[in-house]
Amino acid sequence: MKRFIQTFAGLGLALGCLSQPALGQAQDDAPTDVPDLGPVLERLNQVIAGLDKVSGDLAKLEKTSSGNAKDKSIKTATKQLNDLNTAIKSLDRQLEAQARTAVKQAASAETAANLLQKLVAHQSAAASKLRQPAPRPKWEYKSIFGDSRIALEEEMNQFGKEGWEFFNITSFGRGSAAFARRPVM
Repeated sequence: MKRFIQTFAGLGLALGCLSQPALGQAQDDAPTDVPDLGPVLERLNQVIAGLDKVSGDLAKLEKTSSGNAKDKSIKTATKQLNDLNTAIKSLDRQLEAQARTAVKQAASAETAANLLQKLVAHQSAAASKLRQPAPRPKWEYKSIFGDSRIALEEEMNQFGKEGWEFFNITSFGRGSAAFARRPVM
């Protein structure tokens, strides 16, 4: 009986390793922070090691006990302890998977935030450019005179090939004048 009490005291100590502050640490963090599950997983591994030890002690006690009512309670406690051990190991795997997922999500969120920041910077730069008035082009001007319409057209075509834009033609007396411009580069 003394051994049975010692075994359950060891179980109590093992379960005590999972302190409330370590389990609540992920809840205390801000929602945007990635919870640090390292301490929780470390303590969970300690509990698993403690449960394995208690399971082994109960198995030894079960082998050495006689076939009485205590024997049945030891078997029941052993089964319950094994079930608890299995559940805690499953919880350990789930917490590790959640920790990996949280790290991946945090990295994705950081990447998205950086991309959004770059997009906002580009948009701000584009908006700033749109607010600035377009620079007015500098022009150079040329005027040509001709006695006949055909001679004037030939000269205008030649200047047009060089990038001159004619914006006005005026007739006077027997001749005509054409006025052209082109942007100064």
